[in-house]
Amino acid sequence: MSRAVSVSLQKGGVGKTTIAINLADALAARDNDVLLVDLDQQGNATEGVGMKDAYESANPNIGDVLTDDDPVDVREIIRDREVFDVLPAHVDLDDIEDRVRNSTFGVLWVRRRIIDPLLDDEYDYIVIDSPPSLGPLSDAALIGSGNVVVPLLMSEPSVSGFERMFEQQIGPIRREVDLDILAIVPNDLTGNNEERRIIQNLEDSPFDKYIPQFARSSLFDDAESKGPGIRHRIAFSRAWRDGKTLREYDPTNDMLNRLDELAGIVERGGVTDA
Repeated sequence: MSRAVSVSLQKGGVGKTTIAINLADALAARDNDVLLVDLDQQGNATEGVGMKDAYESANPNIGDVLTDDDPVDVREIIRDREVFDVLPAHVDLDDIEDRVRNSTFGVLWVRRRIIDPLLDDEYDYIVIDSPPSLGPLSDAALIGSGNVVVPLLMSEPSVSGFERMFEQQIGPIRREVDLDILAIVPNDLTGNNEERRIIQNLEDSPFDKYIPQFARSSLFDDAESKGPGIRHRIAFSRAWRDGKTLREYDPTNDMLNRLDELAGIVERGGVTDA
């Protein structure tokens, strides 16, 4: 089933962009046609796939799609990449967010201008790297995609950021439109006792059903697994620096299997769906 998914958390520094880039790559490696959309004002996903030039100078750019005034067809600004395609962010996204905020139907533009014209007909999956803050662009990403993957550091500030997002954004959106949490992804783990405690707390909460099998606390005691979650690997930051996915930078990395499992969850539509 084709679907769009936002990678989102209303807190920066949780590896959101790393998950978005490598989820797009993992879906593509499973023989899907994939588009990565960068809606983060910082443009980290755009730079992380080697397209910094588009972020700084592209004309037309994503702002010409998200406008009331004679919008450009989104296909004009999509850039081809060997494994998946990219809709780059632009340096003017802060101004574009104001435009979305001030338009009556601005929060629907992502769905109407990007998702609806492209999903199914041209792409099997659309992965959106959302802004790391509450606001009209992140609302538009969630409303447009209807699905969300939440990356979390196993720290109290990160978990608190998710709780705020659930109460202040996901809950209100769900009262109006469908929005499914596909997975909560513990990210950048090193294996300390605080990480164990937080994962166990999540497992004892209503959010347990969103935690993938590769992220369960039982893996802390499984020596062969190297512990739960997406583990801290320096290759992630080095790949981003070189404008590559993890698979392109280090095709034998031990986290690729877990990213493939995450792609399978997106394909199935959730952790518990068969």
